[in-house]
Amino acid sequence: MLNPSTRYQRNAAWLIQLRLVAVIGQIVTTAAVWLFGIEIPMARTVIGLILLTAISNVLLTVMFRSWKNRPDGHTYPWNLMLGLVLVVDLLSLTGLLYSTGGPNNPFLLFFFVNLSLCALLLDRNWTLAINALTVLCFAGLLIHHQPLPPLDLGFRPLEAGSKLTLQHLGSLVAFSTCSGVIVYFMTRLTGELAEHQQAVREAEAVQARSEKIEALGTLAAGAAHELATPLSTIAVVAKDVERAIDEQSGEFPEFTDIVEDVQLIRNQLARCRAILDRMAGHAGETIGESIKRYSIRQLSDATIDGLSESSRVQVSLPPDSDQQTILAPLDGLTQALRCLIQNAIDADPSQQAVLVRIFREPKASGDVWKWEIRDKGIGMSAEQLGRVSEPFFTTKPPGKGMGLGVFLAQNVLTRLDGSLHFDSTPGHGTCVTICLPAETNSSN
Repeated sequence: MLNPSTRYQRNAAWLIQLRLVAVIGQIVTTAAVWLFGIEIPMARTVIGLILLTAISNVLLTVMFRSWKNRPDGHTYPWNLMLGLVLVVDLLSLTGLLYSTGGPNNPFLLFFFVNLSLCALLLDRNWTLAINALTVLCFAGLLIHHQPLPPLDLGFRPLEAGSKLTLQHLGSLVAFSTCSGVIVYFMTRLTGELAEHQQAVREAEAVQARSEKIEALGTLAAGAAHELATPLSTIAVVAKDVERAIDEQSGEFPEFTDIVEDVQLIRNQLARCRAILDRMAGHAGETIGESIKRYSIRQLSDATIDGLSESSRVQVSLPPDSDQQTILAPLDGLTQALRCLIQNAIDADPSQQAVLVRIFREPKASGDVWKWEIRDKGIGMSAEQLGRVSEPFFTTKPPGKGMGLGVFLAQNVLTRLDGSLHFDSTPGHGTCVTICLPAETNSSN
């Protein structure tokens, strides 16, 4: 995604090339006029203005090359520089037209070219300001300019004390209207193009996230398949060892502790199998799970029941939580919520309660269900908050987490048109806010 500074740098490079073409065109046009034997009364002024454009373009090139690769180049006021350059071009064009017939000169149409460039390269405020200045320049040319006999469309400079004719007023109104229409549609077009590009970038980001999820799902399923057989073998052998030791425990009382160790091994193996099952079945959402209607209480109970320390969780439900419903994949959503609540539990070593508040919030775009998960743990820094949803990023000690929980949870919520927001201050805990669209036909 291009930031504003990068976009203006790209526009500056483009403008330099266009101004070089303009200088060449002005030189060729002036030479052609002389070849046709047309005498320009203010020839020195014309040559001076062309040289001014050429010299300013050289200076612009030097400034651009010296600033674009500097570490602090992003702080350079590129928008201001481009705006001033286009103002200089507008005044230079006005001077050239003034010296060569004013509104009688066919090259008057280049006013609209300059306005189009402003709409493409600058922001709306600069474009509107230059449009107003362009209208003033045209009005000035109507009032006073240097006549050029071969170019005579009937516009005469106004003599002292004379008034604007209907021809002058009509031309001024027509020019102002055309310039306004050009600026309006060009700025609107560039705005819609920017919105379209932003939408494309967001779609690409969603696609990239989906591809990561699919890759994680494939990796998890492959790992579960590869590890299932050795874990099953270990479980069978451990059970046989437990049975054999248990049979000998009468003769050898010291085997009692070994039996307990073997039972612990079997319990941990069962836990490993459960983790592998979840890895195979969950990659941000349960594969093939359909979306159904569940009450808020059902969703809350299913989430809390799967927690290892559910006694530390205090849930606040709306009074009518049995009647209020939401459309969601039960396993996929509860897995996501459970992961976020478990993170809150793990974040507080003081064993204080984790508060989960569920409520419905009215919004102009449609009501949403909110889950607020608050812990009183150590909190996160701004840098950690910026990376919290990245895959394989974790603030937990080594061996305590893989850094996939938040990433997978966010994927689930995104697919359900929901959102996930973290608010944290180091030393003051973290608040996680989950938003999901509510059913419009749910009872209130």
